[in-house]
Amino acid sequence: MKLAEFQHLLDAHGAHLSAWPDELRAAAEHLVATEPAAQTCLQEALRIDRLIVRGISTKAKPADASAARVLAALGRELPPQRRSVLSWPAALLAFDFAPARLRIAALGAVACLGMILGLFGPDIAGDARFAVALASPETNLAVMFEPEPLTGVTP
Repeated sequence: MKLAEFQHLLDAHGAHLSAWPDELRAAAEHLVATEPAAQTCLQEALRIDRLIVRGISTKAKPADASAARVLAALGRELPPQRRSVLSWPAALLAFDFAPARLRIAALGAVACLGMILGLFGPDIAGDARFAVALASPETNLAVMFEPEPLTGVTP
């Protein structure tokens, strides 16, 4: 038996060689008797087993007491908090923005779409074919003297 196999069997069967299968136990006892590294591995595995047993057997009173202190502190009311000079974010926390979220998202999406189309969309002003199609054969000068629709200002 080699040391790597012994370490693997220690992990699989535990540190007590009496719990191992008979054919493996004899080879492991021979390796422990002849190899100092195997003795060290066995002692380390026994130490870990003792720590596990001691951790399981101890009472959990300190953990329960600390948990009780934490729960008692959580049950008390918070001390008064200092007010900041900039208290407007606290006012915004009290306001319900939920009904407007979809509208704001739609407005932002339409604004982004408009900017993208404005920057990268088809440019019909520079194309001569469109300019000819858009120009009317007769001139309507009355449009120039109508009042402006929003302000009502006449030229």
